[in-house]
This record gives sequence, structure tokens and C-alpha cells, in this order.
Amino acid sequence: MEIQERTSGKIYSLSSTAALPEWLSDRSKRNLNKTDASYRHRITLLQDLEMPASSSKVRQSPDGQYLIVGGTYAPRIRCYELQEMSMKFERYLDSEVVDLLVLGEDYGKLAILGNDRSVSFHAPYGFHSSIRLPTFGRGMAYEKSTCDLLVVSSGKRGGIDDGRSSGQVYRFNLDEGRFSQTWTYDSALRSKSFDDGRTLQLGGSCIAVSPTHSLTAIGAEDGTVRFWDNRAPVGSSQSDLHLTPFLNLDVASATSGFGFFDDNTNIGFGGEVTSICFDPSGVHMCAGTKGGNVALYDMRSSKPLFIKEHQYGLPIHTVQFHAGSGTVLSSDPKLVKIWNAKGSASANDQGFSKSNDSGGADGALGSIVANVEGTADFTHFLVAGDSTDTCGHNSGLLLCTGEQSKVQSFYCPMMGPAPKWCSFLDNITEELEEKDGVLDNSAADSGIIQTETIYEDYKFLTRSEIDQLGIQNLVGTPLLRGYMHGFFIHVGLYNKVKAVARPFEYNEYRTQKIKERMEEKRTSRIAPKINEKKISAKVNPELAHRLQSKASDRTKAGKAAKALVEDDRFGSLFSNPDFKIDEEAEDFKLRNPSGVAASKVRNDRDMDSDQDEDDMSDGDDRFDAEEVEERWGDESEEENYSSQSEDEDDGFRGGKVRGEEYESIKSNSRKNAKNSKPKKKMPKLHDSGENAIDIGLGNISTEDEASKRKKQLALSMAERLQMKSDEAAFVGETKRLKVRGQGSVKEVSFIPKSSRKKMEDNNIKQQLDDRTGRSRRGIKELGFRTPFKHHK
Repeated sequence: MEIQERTSGKIYSLSSTAALPEWLSDRSKRNLNKTDASYRHRITLLQDLEMPASSSKVRQSPDGQYLIVGGTYAPRIRCYELQEMSMKFERYLDSEVVDLLVLGEDYGKLAILGNDRSVSFHAPYGFHSSIRLPTFGRGMAYEKSTCDLLVVSSGKRGGIDDGRSSGQVYRFNLDEGRFSQTWTYDSALRSKSFDDGRTLQLGGSCIAVSPTHSLTAIGAEDGTVRFWDNRAPVGSSQSDLHLTPFLNLDVASATSGFGFFDDNTNIGFGGEVTSICFDPSGVHMCAGTKGGNVALYDMRSSKPLFIKEHQYGLPIHTVQFHAGSGTVLSSDPKLVKIWNAKGSASANDQGFSKSNDSGGADGALGSIVANVEGTADFTHFLVAGDSTDTCGHNSGLLLCTGEQSKVQSFYCPMMGPAPKWCSFLDNITEELEEKDGVLDNSAADSGIIQTETIYEDYKFLTRSEIDQLGIQNLVGTPLLRGYMHGFFIHVGLYNKVKAVARPFEYNEYRTQKIKERMEEKRTSRIAPKINEKKISAKVNPELAHRLQSKASDRTKAGKAAKALVEDDRFGSLFSNPDFKIDEEAEDFKLRNPSGVAASKVRNDRDMDSDQDEDDMSDGDDRFDAEEVEERWGDESEEENYSSQSEDEDDGFRGGKVRGEEYESIKSNSRKNAKNSKPKKKMPKLHDSGENAIDIGLGNISTEDEASKRKKQLALSMAERLQMKSDEAAFVGETKRLKVRGQGSVKEVSFIPKSSRKKMEDNNIKQQLDDRTGRSRRGIKELGFRTPFKHHK
């Protein structure tokens, strides 16, 4: 069980046990006792003290032997016999439970108010009878002196003529079996919200009857508590005078300004009285409002003794006095607040006392004793007693209904001992107190419940999932347990069925994972690089980024950049807007002809990592096409520079910024290039033209192949045959060599330049012979002798 530490003591949560499925068999539960330590050491206050979905009301019989709980889905009530600590019976209803009353000493006479304007009566044998109400009921109370069942209703809306709405309290005499004349009261609010002049509908919210005198209190939506005196004899001349309230108590005005209720964001009136109760002596009364305030009154005064604020601004649904500890228990949907109703109090100007929220059980008036927090929203609570304490005024057991299946139970030793039917709680808590807080290390011995649940062994399936798995034939069998809009199936069986129904699911899952990883890799390759160290410069962030990137280098420029970044004298350069650099200014462009945008262009070019991977060489022996195509000879630096400069346009190129003096700088650079000493020419590797042979230094481009093919198609058949024969004639001139690379050897062949020139000369000579019809002879072929020789 869970333990909530408070300054005044500890609160033990008894309902924090693992939830068990309804279909779990007794054999499975016995197996859990053997294997599951948390289930074996659980605390079961009452067997099956829960509802399928949620519970709304809880009542205890006047003899203290039975407990009645109303729940939903489907609407039902369950009766528990406390001596046997188990459920006695369960009955289903036609509508949800709004309120529940035990009319007799035991469970024999029950009155149940439903949300369908009906009140049903139940006897030990079951349903007895029901009556129909003119309007919807909101609460019930039983007046023993007149044997009347009082039902506070939503009332009726005022008409156009009177301009005032009125509330009604229905009285049903159980002795005579008929309705008595209703109690009526007028609204204290005259706010018109309709165009035809009608006012807001006035209705009652809660009702309570004093246990010591025949006084009935009705809390209404207008924030007023109205009182009726039931001591007037029926049929007398004064009985009609008591059909209207003899006293009105304005709670809304007294609690105005307290709490955290916001009328602009919430629907309704924050001063509406939502709960009311009397103490056993009949001297004090508490009224809870919709704004989260609880006003404590002395019946002899119209001013509250104390106003307790809940910190959530939610409506107070239940208020109860605890005479044994002298405290008041007030609850909103979030928590049950226990605070002192007795103690020293000093009246202030507003007529009630204000004290701090500390003090414990013996503290000042209004001081906090404990706050009980649950795992779900509360709807109603009850301090359970036994046969000796039927009202639970000396008990420390708190039962709370709420928006969860289990009825939440808490044990508060500071309020009193446990009832006799669950006296074992005192022994458990005493043992826990003796261990001095060492609860986590001895959980198995002390009976602490873990948070594991048996639902982990089952899988919930909807109807569509069952159709996909193809197990429709299992519906209605013990293998599929119907629950709400689906079914529960054991995890082991589900895995087997899934493996048969979808055998390739793992392959699909693997393919999907591979695809996701590829997408992540592709995203990381094209994503820009992000520096791990962020630069917090408000002014000139790009300059700060460049300086900090250079500061990591060990060069002279890096040391200067590091000194500049670390120097506090230049701090204003990155924080003061007056020092912001305007890169569009003319002075900046003249002083920075290369510009600062070049880095951005290079970063954009480097964002694609595929380009870097393709351009990188694997080794020194690997041939690079760009290195082969590089020109070393013939063209001088002047020609290269002039051709490069003439192709460029004005403006930005490659991220460089040109100023007004660019043309003059360019002309000076050309002159310097002419006067400079020419560099030594490097050997030039010539291309072999259309008949080039691939020697492994890079393939001929696709455009060259296309142009070569186009030229061949334009020639005639004879010219193409002649070209073939010419190529075959010089096959013997082909040179062969071996190119050794890293891990490979390749034999390549090429035609030398001298052979190529000789072939061209022969072609020219052949063409001239064809035109003249004879061969041309040189001077040596004529046979002339040289007349003299030159001697040095």
C-alpha cells in the first residue's frame, strides 16, 4: 500500500493494489498467490469493492453492518456485508444513480434517485416500486418525524409576467404512499438572460436534515441556504405557513472574494451552494460552494465562523463533520481536506476567523490536519463505522467513490482507530511504525503492494484488429474475453496468431527500418554542419563566428583571433548595436573586395557531402581526370588571366565583392603579368583527337563521342573505308606500356605524336599525287652533286 506523509501523521492508501481482470479464474488467482509476491501480500479491505467503470455514491446502513455503493456501466448497486467482508448482492438499474438513501436499519429499504426523473424503492427481495418526478431531482433526504422523502429538484423557470423563477422541493409521504404539497421558494437573483423577459432557472443543489431537531436546509443555485421547520403538525392551520422557508442564509455574499473560481471561464455562479451538512449536536453547519469554499456557521449567527478555501476552485461535492477528532472533511474532485472545526479563534472585521494552514489536530480553527489525495477524481466520500459507531464519528477509515473502477479507501490513524470489522489495519500500521520508515526494504514482509498489474499478460484488441488477424471464430469463446468495445486475449496466444496471420511482418519491419536509416543517413549528408559551440553574439554574429573558428588554429592568425575574442575591450563589438558592420556600405565593399559572402558560398557548396566523396582520390597512384585535363604548356599566364577576366561579369562572382576601382586594378594586374618573368614551361600532354585511344587516364566525354559519330555518318562509304585502312596501316606504330596503380596493373596502348604526323604527311602527299598524276621528287632524287662544302 502507498503511504502519504503528513505533518500530523501518515495516511495509508489501501486501494493501490493491482487491478485484476473479471474473467480471471480462481485457479489463475491461486497461481498468482504462488508466483506474484505483490499479489500475495496485497490488502483486501472488502472483496470486490469496485465497479466496472466508476462509482458515484456510497452509503452505510444505520446499524453499521452493510455498505451500499452505486456505480455505472451498466448502472447498478452493490451491497457489501461488513462482517463477512464480501459482496452480498448486486442489482442492476434502469438509470444512473444520482443519490442513494438507506431508509431502514439495514439494507431492506432503499431509495434510489435516478437521472431519468424517477425514484425507485428496493426491498430485500429486489425492486419494489418507483415514482415519477415532474422535474429532475438533485438530492434526497429522509425526515423521520413526518415520514417524508424530500427531493430537491432543478425547479422551474420564471414566466414573462412575474419575472421571477422559483424552486421546488417535492415531498413524498412514505406512510400514505402519496405526494404532499411541495415546498416552494423564490430566487434571490433577478438576472435576465432571455429576450422575452424570462429569468434564469433556479434549482436546488443539495439538502440536509438536522439529526437533533426537525430542521431542513436546502442549498440553491443562487448561493442561499433556506430553512424549513418540520415541527408544524400536518393538517393544522399553521401547516400552510411552513410551505415557504422561514429563514434565508446568504452564503454567496459571505464567501465572495474567496477561492479561485473564475466566473469568466467557468459556467455557472461561483457562489452556488453545492453541499451542506449538520454536526451531531445541531449547533454548527457547513456549506460548500461551487467556487471551492467551505463556510463554517454557528446556528445562532448569520456570519460564518471560518471560511476554508480549497486551492483548485472546483465545486465542493461533500462535507461531513467528524466529532471524534473535532474536524471537518470537505472534498472536491481533487482531494479530501481535513481541517479543524474547533480551536481558538479571534474574530476579525469580517466576522469570521482566519488562521494559517498548519497546526495539526490540536491546532487553531481552520488549520489543516491532512490532505488526502487519490489516483482519480472523487465524487463522494464516507467515514465508515461499525455497529458501535454507526455514523463513523470515531473512525479513521475513509471510503471514496470516484472516476475509477475501485472504491478508493484510506486509513487515517490521526482521526481515530479502524472499525472492528477491519481491526487488522491497526496491527499492520503499528508494525510499519515500529520499523521507523524502513518500508522499501521490507515490502514483502510488511504487505506493501507493488504497482504491477495482471493486465500486462493480456492484449486488448478491437473488432477491426480481430478481422485482420482472422480469428472471428474465437469470439464468444474463453480465449477472447469481451470488454467494453473490444476483447482481451492472452499475449502468448496473440503472438502465435500474429505469426501465422502475418508471416512476413518481420521482413516488412526490417525493410522499414532499413529505409528509415537510409533516410537518416541521407539527411545527415545534405544537412549543413552545425557548430557544437554556440556563439551568443547579439551584434555581428558572423564576425564572431569567423573569429572563433580561427581561434582554434595554432597559426599566427589564429592566435590573433583568439586574443581578440578573449579581450574584454572588444566586448562592445558584439553587444553594442552602434558597432554593427554594414556589409552593403560602399566603404566596406572597397576595403573588402573579396567579400565575406565567399564563406557562405563555400559552405553551401560543401553542404553536399556526396560531392566531396566523389572528388576525393583514393591514393597517389590513382589518376584524376581534372589533373590530366590541366594545361601546363603553350598558354602563358597572361593569356590565362586575360581569358579568365574577360569571361567574368561585373558584380558578384564566387562570392567576391567588386568595388569601383576594380577595372583599374584589373588593368594593372595585366601589365604586371606581361612584365613578369615567364615561368618554365612544363611538358604538355596532347589529346589524340577523334582517334584517341583510352589509356586509362580518363574516358572520352560523351559529347566528343557524339560529334565523332556524327562526322563519320556524314562521310561516304569510300571515305569511311579509306579511314579504316589508314588506321590499320599505322597499327604497328602503336606503343604499349604498363600502368601500375595501387593494387592493380593495366596494359594500355596509344599512337605517338610522330607517327600521327607522319600519317598526316602521307595523306597530303597521296592527295597531291592523285591530282597531278605523278609523284613529286625532292632535290636529292635528281642526283645533283654539291659544288662545294663549307669548312670552318
